[in-house]
Amino acid sequence: MNIVIANIIDFVAAMVQVGSGAIKQKTKILIVQIVQLLMQAVSMLLLGGVTGAVSNVLSCFRNYLCYKEKLNTVWKVILIVASIAMTIVLNEQGWLGVIPAVVCTAYIIFMDVKDPVKFKLLVTLSFVPWMIYHFVLKSYTGAFFDGATVVTNGITLYKMIKERNNDREVAGE
Repeated sequence: MNIVIANIIDFVAAMVQVGSGAIKQKTKILIVQIVQLLMQAVSMLLLGGVTGAVSNVLSCFRNYLCYKEKLNTVWKVILIVASIAMTIVLNEQGWLGVIPAVVCTAYIIFMDVKDPVKFKLLVTLSFVPWMIYHFVLKSYTGAFFDGATVVTNGITLYKMIKERNNDREVAGE
């Protein structure tokens, strides 16, 4: 029964995630993303994904700091150490339970990249391990929407690269 409830919660969270794409105000996006991440954390807890849930809660805090433009090197180190420490303490899933900490660490390290193509690549690649994590946990709706996000981001990434190359050709580079 937990699998069904968790997938329903994850489906609602995915709809919130999709809906957030239409929001333009930073503060509203922040609130919606935090709600979405917390809902997914509940879903993961129901499925035994404690490290994923912890990672989502830390992501809420990370996003809050980022939007307030207070995410500096000290906060990054604190978030990475917290993610790794919580994974060591709470992981009962073996290699699967390590995935959220790895993704969280990589994302935090590289999220400041200024190049929009590289940032889109980071975002796209960060969903691949989450797709595996969700699928193995039996969060099929989460895995499906992670996969859909990889595809749509991949298409956008292709268009961004193509556009960049066209701009370079026009500029004579």
